[in-house]
Amino acid sequence: MIKLKNILNENSLNYKDASTLHGSQWLFDFIKDEEGDPKRKGEPVLTSYKQSGDVWTIGYGHTSGVTPNMTITNQEALQFMYDDLTNSANDVRRIFKQWKAKGLDIKITQQMFDVLVSLVFNAGIGALRNSNLIQSIKQKKYKEAAVEILTYRLKSGFSGLNTRRKKESNYFLTML
Repeated sequence: MIKLKNILNENSLNYKDASTLHGSQWLFDFIKDEEGDPKRKGEPVLTSYKQSGDVWTIGYGHTSGVTPNMTITNQEALQFMYDDLTNSANDVRRIFKQWKAKGLDIKITQQMFDVLVSLVFNAGIGALRNSNLIQSIKQKKYKEAAVEILTYRLKSGFSGLNTRRKKESNYFLTML
């Protein structure tokens, strides 16, 4: 017996050209929950703080130009998040454009794109470019990629990142 899910995977309308995708509402909500104030889910941190690795951070995980004792408004936190997510999405789209220029036409779902942007937002584009995760996607091994997400850039002793990676991995496979 052939499983319908397998047939749908091969010809799915859910797969799109990643070089044209943009972040969804899920991505914005996810980043707000994961990168915002841990005591007030979905709210930004309005005063700068040092994150692991001695990085000054504010808002929803924003690090560029952040200084000690810096304060921002909710609106500024949202603008920083929007700008940072736009940069992360541009980085992800660039990978797929480069592949396309080399003759590789790799299509992914909106959910996969959102997770890739989340990973870049969290760990940077260099980490993604050099990962087993992106190689699995390049080979269209999406289930393997989802497994790679579970261990992607984990820091020992930080259980919050383990939980985040499980959410990302599960969402990555939503439309498969």
